[in-house]
Amino acid sequence: GYIFIMTSLEIAVKLIVYQCRERGNPVADTLAAYMAETLLNPDTGDFYLKEALSEEQTKKLVGLVVDKLGADTPSLSTMKMQIGYHSSYLQQEYQRQQTISSLTHEANQHIEDIVKFETKSANDYEGIKTLYKKIFKYLLFKNTQHILGKYSSITLTPTINNTIEREVAAALESVLPHAGLRPFLSLSASDKETQLCELSNIIIGIRLFNKEIKKGGIGLENFEELIHHSGRTLLATLNQEISEVIEQCDNYTIFFTVADLMKEKAEKKLMDIYRDELTLKRQYLINLLELKSDVQASEQKIDNLAGNYKKKMVDLQQLIGNKTSIPKDQVYPRFDAISQIYSELVEEKMLAMMRLELLKVLLEYKGKLASTLSEIFIKEARLLYLEKANDLREEEAKFAGEQKSEAINEVIRLMPSTTPDFMHIPLDYLGFCLWTIVKKDGLLLPGKPNLGVYKFQDHYCVFSNQAAIEEFLADPEAFMKGVLRQCRKMPELIHLLKLEDSFSEISLAELLQGKEGQKPLFSITAPLMVDKEIETPVHFEEKKIVQGYTWNAWDLRKKALQIVKIRNKKTISTQTFLSNFRRDNETQVWPPKEAGVSTMVYAKSNTELPKTYIVGLRDKKIQHLPLSYLF
Repeated sequence: GYIFIMTSLEIAVKLIVYQCRERGNPVADTLAAYMAETLLNPDTGDFYLKEALSEEQTKKLVGLVVDKLGADTPSLSTMKMQIGYHSSYLQQEYQRQQTISSLTHEANQHIEDIVKFETKSANDYEGIKTLYKKIFKYLLFKNTQHILGKYSSITLTPTINNTIEREVAAALESVLPHAGLRPFLSLSASDKETQLCELSNIIIGIRLFNKEIKKGGIGLENFEELIHHSGRTLLATLNQEISEVIEQCDNYTIFFTVADLMKEKAEKKLMDIYRDELTLKRQYLINLLELKSDVQASEQKIDNLAGNYKKKMVDLQQLIGNKTSIPKDQVYPRFDAISQIYSELVEEKMLAMMRLELLKVLLEYKGKLASTLSEIFIKEARLLYLEKANDLREEEAKFAGEQKSEAINEVIRLMPSTTPDFMHIPLDYLGFCLWTIVKKDGLLLPGKPNLGVYKFQDHYCVFSNQAAIEEFLADPEAFMKGVLRQCRKMPELIHLLKLEDSFSEISLAELLQGKEGQKPLFSITAPLMVDKEIETPVHFEEKKIVQGYTWNAWDLRKKALQIVKIRNKKTISTQTFLSNFRRDNETQVWPPKEAGVSTMVYAKSNTELPKTYIVGLRDKKIQHLPLSYLF
C-alpha cells in the first residue's frame, strides 16, 4: 500500500464533508474535493489550493465551499452532473476491464497448463488421457464464460451445465479425437496456443450451428436476443431527449442573441441565472450527444455483424446439407468465423446495456433542468429574432463571399469555400463562440462556421458575428488568456469545454481515476469508506496479565521437550559434575514398578492330606524303636 502525508486538500475535504453533514447536506468526498480544488481566490486570481495554505486560509476555504455546496444553484448542479456521470462511466469501464482481465487470466492459465504438460512418451496412454481432460476443461470454460456476466439472459444451472459438457465432449471428439493428440504434442508452445484458440472457436461454431438447426447449443445466447434486446431502444430514447433539450437551449440562445434589443431587459442577477441554466442544459445535451455517438457506432456495427452472421450461417447450411462427411478445410473456417461474430455480438450487447444504465444516471439529473426564463421573454425574443433573421443571413452570406482563406498576423482564416475537408476541422471549445465566453461572462452561444474558422496557436475557433471576429483578430492572445480566466471563475466550464489539459492540476479525470501515489482516497478504485460508531470507556483499566505464563511445572516440561525434540536426539558425550548443562540424574530414572505375584487362593473343596514325620531316623544316637511304634 501507499503511505500518504495529509495534504491541504485532504484536510479541507474532511472538514467540508463533516460540516456539510452537520448541516444536513451530506456530500461525497469527490464533490467536496473538486469544489475545494476549483474555488477561486479573489486576492490572487487563482485557485486557493494552488499553494500551501495556513490554518486560517484552510478554515476560510472550508467555509466558502460549505456555503457554496449548501446553495442549490444551476452551477452546482452542473458540477454534480459532471462528477456523477463521469464517475459512473469510469466505474463501468473499470468493472468491464476487470471482468475481461479476469476471464483472460483464467483462459491463459488453462492454456499454460496445457502447453507445459508433457507426456512420458508418444504412447503414454495415461498422459494423453490427462492432456485430453485439460483441453476439455479449457473448452468448457470458453463455452460458459459469456454466461458469467450480469447482462446474460442465461442462468447456469446444473442441468444446463451437464448438457453443455456433453455437447462440448461430442464436438471435441469429432474435431480432435484422442489419436489426434500425438501430432499436437510435437508442436511448439506458440503453435499450441494458436491451435487451442482455433479449436475453441470451432467448438463454439459447431454448437452455434446446432442451435440454428435446433439440435443443441444449450447455454448459448439466442441470435434474436443478441440483436433485439432492451438496449436497442436506446437510440430512440436518446433522440427524444436530445430534441427536448435542443428546443430549450434554442429558446435561451435566441433570448441572449437579441437580449440587448428587447424593450424590457432582465436584471443582471437574473441574466446570470439564465446563463447558468443554459450551461447546465448544454452539459446535459453534450452528455446525451456523446452517448448517442457511441450508440450509433454500436448500432451500425451490430447491423453489419447480424447481416454477416446470417449470411455465413446460410452458407454453412448449404455446404453441410444432408452430407455425412465434409472436408474440414472447408467447414472449420466457417465455424471459426461465426464463433468470432457471435463473440462480438455478445460484447456489443453488454456495451449497449451499460449505456442504458448511463442514460438512467443522466435522467436522474433531468429534474434539475429548471427553466426560469419566462414565456413572455421567449415569445418576444423569437419575434425579434425572426425580424432580424433574414438581414443576418444576408450579411453573413455577403461576409462569407468576400472573405478568403488567408493568414492575418498570427491567425489563419479558413473559409468553407476554399478549404478542403472544411467540415472535418476539429473545433475547439466545442464550437461555442470564444467572444461570448470571454466578454459575456461564460455565456455559451454556438459559433457560426460559415463565417470562417480561425486558427491561432493550434486552436480552431468560431464566432457568432462579424464584430466578434474583428475584435478577436485585433488581439487573439487576450482572448486565449480570457477564456482560461473565465474558467477559473466558472469551474464547470473546464470539463464542459474540454480544457483539462490547461488545468491538469485539477483534472476531473485524475481526481476520479487517481494517479500512482496521488489522491487515492478519491479514486473510483479506492476502498469504500463508511462511518462506524464504537463505544470506548473513559478510563481504560490496565491489566497486567502475562498470557504466556504457565504455573504448571509439567506443562513447562512438556513444552520444553517439544521445543528440543529430545526423542530425536542422541547423547554422544559424557556429562561431568562440572558440566553447565548437567542433568539431574534423579529425574532421569524410571521409578521401579510394583510387581504383584499371583498366588493360590485357599478353597474349602481341597482335601487336607495328613502327613506323618518320623524323627531321628538318621541320627546314630537314637536307639532302635520298637516294632509296634511303626504300625
